Amino acid sequence: MRVLVLMVCLMLAACGSEPHNAHEEMAAAPTHLVDDGVMPVIDVRMAWIRPHPAGRDVTAAYFTLYLAEGSADRLVSARIAGASSTELHGHTIAANGMMQMRPIEAQDLVAGAPLIFAPGGRHLMVHGLPSVAEGDTVSGVLVFERAGEIELEFQVQSIAPGLPTDF
Repeated sequence: MRVLVLMVCLMLAACGSEPHNAHEEMAAAPTHLVDDGVMPVIDVRMAWIRPHPAGRDVTAAYFTLYLAEGSADRLVSARIAGASSTELHGHTIAANGMMQMRPIEAQDLVAGAPLIFAPGGRHLMVHGLPSVAEGDTVSGVLVFERAGEIELEFQVQSIAPGLPTDF
């Protein structure tokens, strides 16, 4: 019976299509992850958070995730030390054509495809964090369905890591 269920899951996955826009890409995650028997090992890269805009207590944080081991996991939530709340967010296009930021559901991470949280796409919306400035670091935790909690440090910087600063 387990083999039959696995075969049906694999056939359905093979019938899927590539996302055509950011809205489809950030759609709700499936309700079931296939357990391949290997505990996922998550590789977190380029974790950074923007300094606060003047007079605001909200900012955004970004990172890129890779599966170093295992076939799938799901990012279900995040916490930033000192923040009153942290939400998974994405940009969607409203019916009137305007881009809007909205909370998004848990996000799947699969082998061979990075899960990217970057400006203009998925991001963490961080509320109530005491003011941070360029050069600071902020502690955080990413919570996964299978791998559990992963602690990380976000570098406070105005632009994404690796981009030139002398435009």
